[in-house]
Amino acid sequence: MTTLYIVRHGQSEANAAGILQGSLIDTPLSEKGQVQAKHVRDAFEKKMLHFDLVFASPLLRAAQTAAIISPKTTTIFDERLKEFDYGNWDGQKVTDIHRRFAKFFDEKRNLLPGSEKVSHGDDFASITAKLNGFLTELAAKYPTQDILIASHGFTIKLLLNAVLGISNLSSLNEPYNAGLTKIELTASTRTLVYFNRDLTE
Repeated sequence: MTTLYIVRHGQSEANAAGILQGSLIDTPLSEKGQVQAKHVRDAFEKKMLHFDLVFASPLLRAAQTAAIISPKTTTIFDERLKEFDYGNWDGQKVTDIHRRFAKFFDEKRNLLPGSEKVSHGDDFASITAKLNGFLTELAAKYPTQDILIASHGFTIKLLLNAVLGISNLSSLNEPYNAGLTKIELTASTRTLVYFNRDLTE
């Protein structure tokens, strides 16, 4: 069985400033984000959990998170793990986007399908398809390994869509900064063990 420990990056400087940050805007971890990643590292060390492989989005905030959590393991960067591209919304204040484009968000302010028609960013289906391929590849190449993955909030939601076939992504809250999700894979099965566990307390 392939076991995936998927961590959303720690708080970035853009997160702290309330700026929508997809794949076009790349800021480093804030001081708080670095501390969050260290808490995750300490929690794994306490459980004596070591990773055979580490994958991460090449964006700085995810790369830094992976390096803090597993500093002795070489990180493999994969473009498929980059954050959802919010197009011309990237870099704008989150509150402004919610106000100006309210119909593309639900009552919990989760992004809804169809936003790409206005933002000119990614669409849900194409990113989910890429993540499907990523999961299939991991299960085939690494059938017994424990793998750390450092990625991004909305990408992790779409990854769960690839695992569970969730028709309504609004049922999933955005993962916390440094929130942990665990998934188990075989050649024929995908199982969500838990979602968005907070290890930073």
